Amino acid sequence: MVPVHVVTRPPLDQAAEEEIMAQVNRANELIEKHKKESAVVIDWMCQLNDVGEYERDTIESRLSNEFQNVLLQNDVLAGVATRVAHWLARNTVSDIHLVVTKRGSSIVMYFRCGSVRALYELDEMITTGFMCVVFTEIIHALTSSTSTVDVYLRPDDFDFVLSSLRSLQDTGLFWKLK
Repeated sequence: MVPVHVVTRPPLDQAAEEEIMAQVNRANELIEKHKKESAVVIDWMCQLNDVGEYERDTIESRLSNEFQNVLLQNDVLAGVATRVAHWLARNTVSDIHLVVTKRGSSIVMYFRCGSVRALYELDEMITTGFMCVVFTEIIHALTSSTSTVDVYLRPDDFDFVLSSLRSLQDTGLFWKLK
């Protein structure tokens, strides 16, 4: 699993961090359940293997709209639902799975990447600032804080997971690390 850190300056209090984690985990659980139960979502996900970049973008957009509707129907705040839906749609298209969000010295999200490409996609979402924007909006929607948000993946963690994927290719051992 790949740990990704969300750090705020000034730091949020423990209750605020726990509320953010609870909302993100709840939204993720709702979407994971929907991905297993919705025939249309399953069909879109199956199409991802055989399409080009334009079609992938189209499927991501459809997934984002579908996920947003699911989140809003389950009383997730609109300011959170929109961003989380877009983020989880991008994760789905990239074969990146949020496993859990926990509190460490900050908020730490653990991801499972289905391939080396997915690991690089996760890194790109971080380095381009996409995930920073997502979490800035989530944090501002759930708290009265105007904290600066940083999202990062420690280089040692990235290198470890990358080497695990490469060295354990075709052995199935990587998935035992879950």
